[in-house]
Formats: sequence, C-alpha cells, structure tokens
Amino acid sequence: MDAPKPEEEDDQVFSHSNKFMVTFPYPYMNGRLHLGHTFTITKADFAVGYQRLKGKRCLFPFGFHCTGMPIKACSDKLKREIKEFGYPPKFPVREPEANEEKQVTNLSDPTKKAKKVKSKVAMKGGGVNLYQWEIMQSLGLTDEEILKFADTSYWLEYFPPLSQMDLRSLGVKVDWRRSFITTDVNPYYDSFV
Repeated sequence: MDAPKPEEEDDQVFSHSNKFMVTFPYPYMNGRLHLGHTFTITKADFAVGYQRLKGKRCLFPFGFHCTGMPIKACSDKLKREIKEFGYPPKFPVREPEANEEKQVTNLSDPTKKAKKVKSKVAMKGGGVNLYQWEIMQSLGLTDEEILKFADTSYWLEYFPPLSQMDLRSLGVKVDWRRSFITTDVNPYYDSFV
C-alpha cells in the first residue's frame, strides 16, 4: 500500500523525517465496535491523512485484542447455560422487578427534602440480570450461531472480520496487510512481544 518500490531507493524516501506511524489501542473482540472506538480511531485516521498530504510515508497497522479472560468467561457462561437450561436454553420466567430506589438525604442542606435515587446497578442494567445467551441474542445472533460461541476460538473467527469490515466502510487509512490478532493463534505476534 505505502511501501516504497525498489527503484525509489533514495535518501529522501527512507529518511526518518519522511515517515509517520500511528497506532490505535487494540479493541477487545468480544463484540462489535462501538461509537467510542470510532471517536478514538478517527483521531489516528485524521493524523495519518494529514501526514500523507504532507508527503510522508505513513504506517497505520491495526490489531484485534483477543487474549484474556472476558472471551473465556463468556464462552464458559454459554456452556454452563446450555448444560443447565438445554439447547436452545429455556430460561426460567422472571418476575418484572421494580427498580431499586433508596432515599438519599442532602447532607449539606438539612432543609431540603430527601429524594429517591435509583441504585447504580438499577441504572446500568435496568435492574435485570441477563444470561449470556440473551446478551448474544441482543446482538442479532441466531441460536445456531450462539452455540458456536461456546468454543473460544470462534470469537476470533467471528468478530475481527466484522470489525475490519466496519472500519473499511468508514474508510480508515489502515494498512490491512499488517493487521493481527493478539493471541497464540498468531505465532508472529507472540514471538514479537
């Protein structure tokens, strides 16, 4: 994409002042990219575009973070839910829970009335604890597709290509030849780090 051709071997092309590299914190691949990713990646993308306009050789590699416990934990939850509730799972019917509210007194002004405030848990999740299967369904996945996510390696096959497709549709100036996954599936990354 941006690599110099052999006939361009001139000091100007290979000088450090004529190069620019940018990177982006690897997004974790346990779901789709969201607006926060877009907000941050556009900063890197604008910088690369600007430096290219100035005539610099630019490198923008992209990594997909797939190591650690979140994928393993989600995979294990799916296995547990299948074992406990069958396939496709038939979860117990939940009673609609009233949002937890508690009295909060304004300590700085004792003349003001206490007000009701939702607890932090109730505000974040609406007071409902979802099963992992339900979370995956909220992403628009079918039961057949969700079953595949019980295998941790399927997460690596499913989400990185979707993220790459989303980023390509945004038109980011990433050098996709240098994209990688941060796991032992990619021996080059492990040997480099």
